[in-house]
Amino acid sequence: MHPIVAGHCDSYDIPRLKQIFLHSFGELGFSFGSSRVLLKPNLLTGKAPKKAVNTHPRFVHALAEILLEENCEVFVGDSPGYESTERALSKSGIMEVVQDLKLNVAPFNKRVKKANNGISPYKEFLFAEDPLDYDLVINLPKLKTHVMMGLTAGVKNTFGFIPSLEKAKWHLRCGRNTPLFASVLIDIHRLAKPSLTVLDGIVGMDGDGPSNGRVRPIGLVAVSRDALSLDRFLEKTLSMPFSLPISSVALERGLLEESSLIDLGVPRVDDFRMPGTMRVNWNLPSVLRETARSVFIKKPKCDTRKCTMCRTCIDVCPASALTRDENDEVRFDYRKCIRCYCCQEMCPTGAIHL
Repeated sequence: MHPIVAGHCDSYDIPRLKQIFLHSFGELGFSFGSSRVLLKPNLLTGKAPKKAVNTHPRFVHALAEILLEENCEVFVGDSPGYESTERALSKSGIMEVVQDLKLNVAPFNKRVKKANNGISPYKEFLFAEDPLDYDLVINLPKLKTHVMMGLTAGVKNTFGFIPSLEKAKWHLRCGRNTPLFASVLIDIHRLAKPSLTVLDGIVGMDGDGPSNGRVRPIGLVAVSRDALSLDRFLEKTLSMPFSLPISSVALERGLLEESSLIDLGVPRVDDFRMPGTMRVNWNLPSVLRETARSVFIKKPKCDTRKCTMCRTCIDVCPASALTRDENDEVRFDYRKCIRCYCCQEMCPTGAIHL
């Protein structure tokens, strides 16, 4: 039985956050000792806190203060989509926390081969940081929608252990096979093996996330030792009509165990908008459903009024489906496009839409 501690919090007030964290850790019987700890926030790209793309700096600050009070050696890092860790930390506001509290940066620039014997067919993954270098890995996801996987929460956040450009290769290997990609994410998560997942859902994102959706208050903080259970709890809390890909695969493989909720006042969440890409989920056999999705699912498009021709979308596309045409505009080859939406996810100006 995996307990989940969840409750309401409507601000990033550090004393209030510390109070919630300490209460949650006590409920879970979790202690830190004098450990070497990696804080792994969601650091998708270097955007300001008001954009709700990354774990909020004050959320990281509150947890880091608790760890320092426990005489822990604290590291902070992630592998962003296309920037260096240091640059993304600086632009996101988290670097200021690192400097103020004299924390350490985990640069996520290594190449560590991790053998795999999980549920996906792949036997090895390349990590940018070795979780075994730390006594504890604490996973700090941001509550956001994700145009391919529905949500980016506990399990999806550990995809950040994969080096930036290697992420695109995994999208290409899996193509439009969402259950296969879900199995890859689960295997990576189990190799990363975070000791604790602490969700920042105070201000999150719905719609076509994870970087260009609707920023909205949600008022939720959730803590668990088991991210699969936490993600499943989120689906229920957000009133989702069907299981998302990661939970579906976990259920099929018998990886989701019973969980219990320690309710500290879970907020009611109304009008949570899922990505338009997740609405093709008819009651069809899996093969037919994937065929239907490939025909009817939304295609990425470029708004030339917002596009600055920075080439980020072209550079991150794993299928090489984007080019620059003679009119200096982005051109899509939908025969190559695998609907991974990396272009939409990484576009710094929100020019790529669905």
